Amino acid sequence: MKITNKLGLPEPFVQMCQRDYRYRPQRYSVTSLLKGIREAILDRRHEVELDVSDCIWMLFGTAAHTVLESHQEEDHQLKEISVEKEIDGITISGRFDLYDAKTKTVIDYKTCSVWKVIFGDYTDWYMQTLMYAYLLRESGFEADHGE
Repeated sequence: MKITNKLGLPEPFVQMCQRDYRYRPQRYSVTSLLKGIREAILDRRHEVELDVSDCIWMLFGTAAHTVLESHQEEDHQLKEISVEKEIDGITISGRFDLYDAKTKTVIDYKTCSVWKVIFGDYTDWYMQTLMYAYLLRESGFEADHGE
């Protein structure tokens, strides 16, 4: 992915945008697979352009996650844990926000625009928690629910 800065935003905005768009060969994140496998592969084959000004929304999600990460989890909970699974030479990885062993629930915090609520389409969030639950089960944890 080619990151541009057509509006000349400050360097911290550029770095924030670049952080989430580094591709590694034979490795796909859960969130990249939410696009669909074909789109994820095409994004890698062709240099797609993304402007820093289109990444501003990431700032709000990052801020919310930072606040929630700063609080201590309970003894039966794990937070901000990365899990991965290799399938036929391809690694699928994910980083969920919280796992509760007592309720066997994987939790991923979300911020969104009002349009997400108006349209009420949460399919991508549902699929994301399903993939996290799969990765957790493959790592030896019981994961039956997602939030």
